[in-house]
Amino acid sequence: MAVRGKVDFLGLDSEFASIRDDALSRIHQVLESQSFVLGGQTVELETAIAAIADAAHAVACSSGSDALYLALLALGIGAGDAVVVPSFTFFATAGAVARAGAVPVMADVDTDTLNMDAACVEAAVEREFRRGEGGAYTHTRSGARLRAIIAVHLYGRAAPLGPLADTARDLGLALIEDAAQALGARSQAGAAGGVGDIGCFSFYPTKNLGGAGDSGMLTTQDDALAERLRSLRVHGGASGSYRHEEVGINARMSEIQAAYLNAKLPYLEAWTRTRRAAAAAYHEGLAALEADTVLTCLPTAAGQEHVYHQFVVKIGARRERARVMQVLAEHGVESRIFYPLPLHLQPCFAGLGYRKGDLPVSERAADEVVALPIGIHIDADSVTRVCAAMSKALDA
Repeated sequence: MAVRGKVDFLGLDSEFASIRDDALSRIHQVLESQSFVLGGQTVELETAIAAIADAAHAVACSSGSDALYLALLALGIGAGDAVVVPSFTFFATAGAVARAGAVPVMADVDTDTLNMDAACVEAAVEREFRRGEGGAYTHTRSGARLRAIIAVHLYGRAAPLGPLADTARDLGLALIEDAAQALGARSQAGAAGGVGDIGCFSFYPTKNLGGAGDSGMLTTQDDALAERLRSLRVHGGASGSYRHEEVGINARMSEIQAAYLNAKLPYLEAWTRTRRAAAAAYHEGLAALEADTVLTCLPTAAGQEHVYHQFVVKIGARRERARVMQVLAEHGVESRIFYPLPLHLQPCFAGLGYRKGDLPVSERAADEVVALPIGIHIDADSVTRVCAAMSKALDA
């Protein structure tokens, strides 16, 4: 017998219902002002995001992907350089490195959290680099010089920033935070986006703070980096000056996007509490299944502030997962996979020389992870329905 009622994976309509009047008013103001880029709405948003990330500066841009690319450009990373990234993450993390002309070097991730930690970075460096005179690390296969680490705060859980920052400092590397999924998350070392040299955020519509299209943000404590990022987002010149000291890109944020995000910001803290409550209910409701079946919940983040962009479980193996997801769908529960193919096995990176079996934790995660519905549309009753459907799926 199917569980009654459908549990949607996303609830963007619920978010819009909360902000409709303010969002429409702000967008109307933008249209009336005829100021569409780098105006007052953008400045307001930059100020708010800097405060959330405990950062001295925030620089708005066109997308989370462009934020990563701009961070690399600002740090002078390009052809002849290498950057360590986790293999188990969204494509944009490594894609930005390749776009900058550098070599993405894939690291495995921690078995429990699925985040890349300091031990994962150190293992990748030991495996793929040789240390030369002066302490510089050279990538064995490409000859590229190791310049940076990109740490990803996967699913809204902050990566262990303190140890990662220590490793970056010991190796003489820059630390970039891919905080696309983690606005408001904190590690024991500080807020996501406020510890590394540069933090990168995404406001893609499905994010915890999602816009009406693509947009992003960079954060930094460094005054000079902030100024360079502001220049790089307008083709490498001062806005309106027509003088360009270097080649940047067009990565300005739309004022309409900023207005929409500003309308959502007052609700973000409460929406995060709702996500955390749903996650706690999931952990309680699935505990018995964890003990008796192939299901495993990712552990809670002790001593951290997880914002639960996704609530993810692991289901045995790929074949088991497909069957479970099919039964969940039959009982009205939408579920998704983030991510089904690790970066080191992506066809476009075949030239890097990775093979199946090289990064086993990432490969196993890609075969096992399932994201369950979470967001402000998920209440206690929704969690009960999902847990009941999961029980039936695991018994099927």
